[in-house]
Amino acid sequence: SMINDNLEQQAVALFKSWFVDFSLFGGTVPENWEDTTLENITTLITRGIAPKYSDNSDQTVVNEKWLKFGDLLINSTGDGTLGRVAQVWFAPKALTVDSHVTIVRPAREELIFYIGLWGILHEKEIESLHTGSTGQTELPRDRVKMLKLLLPDDSSLSRFNSIIAPMTSTIISNQEENQKLANLRDTLLPKLMSGVIDVANVQL
Repeated sequence: SMINDNLEQQAVALFKSWFVDFSLFGGTVPENWEDTTLENITTLITRGIAPKYSDNSDQTVVNEKWLKFGDLLINSTGDGTLGRVAQVWFAPKALTVDSHVTIVRPAREELIFYIGLWGILHEKEIESLHTGSTGQTELPRDRVKMLKLLLPDDSSLSRFNSIIAPMTSTIISNQEENQKLANLRDTLLPKLMSGVIDVANVQL
């Protein structure tokens, strides 16, 4: 929805202001922030599950590949959408992704929104890491691991999170509301069309 896009854009703008332009910190990187790599601040950087097409195949999925709140998902195969990034801002139940997608799991809760918004802001840079020729492009996991970024101090992170967390929960509740309305529409419309619900006597 437009509201959600707008909220996400605000969150990205806030990230850029704090962590790219350092506007709260006199325009320079605070001394207690560290240079790091994505691998250092995550517990998992892995491709999703390769699809199994046979019915009798083993359906057990490696537990780590069930998505969690805060996982950053990077489209890692093919042209056009390679490098596209999204973050899981809801609590998924028994959900995973296929092997076209790299799952990047923040090492601790305080890093979730920082890593997610960093990823969304750096899609172009992430995309440029691909290997292979047109049509056969891949984003190798090792290149994702070595992505360089800053690690802010804990108090800056928690100040940032206190602003971003309410924005993401608004996004989630808007999505749930949209889903409810869509479900309502999908259940009501066929009934109206088939005359199961008689609207002739409804007072408008």
